[in-house]
Amino acid sequence: MATTVAKVWARWMSVLLLLTPVAMASTAPSVTEAFNRFWQSARGKPYVEQVRLWDELIERPRAELYASVVWDSANHPDWRAQKARWLGARFAAYADLAAAIPAQADALRAALDQQQPRFRQWFPDASAHPPIVFVLAPNFDAKSGVLADGTPVLAFAVDSLLMEKARLDIVVPHELFHLYHAQHAGIRNDGVMPAADLTLPLFEEGLATYVSGQLSAGHTDAELLLQDDLGDISTDRLAEMAGRFLADACFKAIDPAHPEAYRRWFSTAAQRYQKDLPNRSGYWLGLQVIRQLRRDYSLATIASWSPQAAQGHSFEALQLLSQHAESCRHSQP
Repeated sequence: MATTVAKVWARWMSVLLLLTPVAMASTAPSVTEAFNRFWQSARGKPYVEQVRLWDELIERPRAELYASVVWDSANHPDWRAQKARWLGARFAAYADLAAAIPAQADALRAALDQQQPRFRQWFPDASAHPPIVFVLAPNFDAKSGVLADGTPVLAFAVDSLLMEKARLDIVVPHELFHLYHAQHAGIRNDGVMPAADLTLPLFEEGLATYVSGQLSAGHTDAELLLQDDLGDISTDRLAEMAGRFLADACFKAIDPAHPEAYRRWFSTAAQRYQKDLPNRSGYWLGLQVIRQLRRDYSLATIASWSPQAAQGHSFEALQLLSQHAESCRHSQP
């Protein structure tokens, strides 16, 4: 009997530890409970009423999390218009998704239970109880972000992961690394940081993809990159792509005047941003950059670089891969 009680208590503690301090402080209900309450009231209602219920039941109990991480409102002045557009599509999808959201949340918890101890074998200084929260969000599947007080947090969008039929054994270690990296190297928001140029998200996404391949061995590049056509890119195109990226490398990751540069390499869309390359080709190229850097540096060393050092090393690796010497350079600290 004592053993059974201990197991039940341990299970409940593992669930509680998946909640961020913000979620616990605000007594926000679980993502499953919140969704059920929202959808029972919102299903079949006019869009305006659905948005009102969303704000009341989903966002308001987690206001800081949604402002700082989900919508990243400080860096996106048009976040309200984006939110309206994304929520319209997501509400339409919930009719088919609703019944499966609780099971998806359970599967995500199970994947975290499995992957977190494995992650700490590779990165022993990683937290045993990292700040992780489950949310509903129409604009991402998982991302590390920063709360208003500067605290990094990892958010998993249960509904988006369900829509994508995401491979959790790949997504979870990838995102655990993003959070770890934010905490230990200061590379936050998956490298999309104010004043950072495009080499930083290239480095960050490439490194997280590389780490997920180490923790979940046996996957193809297409599987690790979560996109079949990225796995179809031939390494014969590596020099050409590296040279093409160098032409964009000095644009900022957050650049309202030139948002097309980031989109060309990292965004998803119905249309192609580059006619001869799949969208999100920066993820594929970033993985090749990390493989190039691993020839000279250990994984622990690469994971310890500051944002400035990561940009400099990535720029040099791109030059080697492209065999070009570009004028936009970064100095090493």
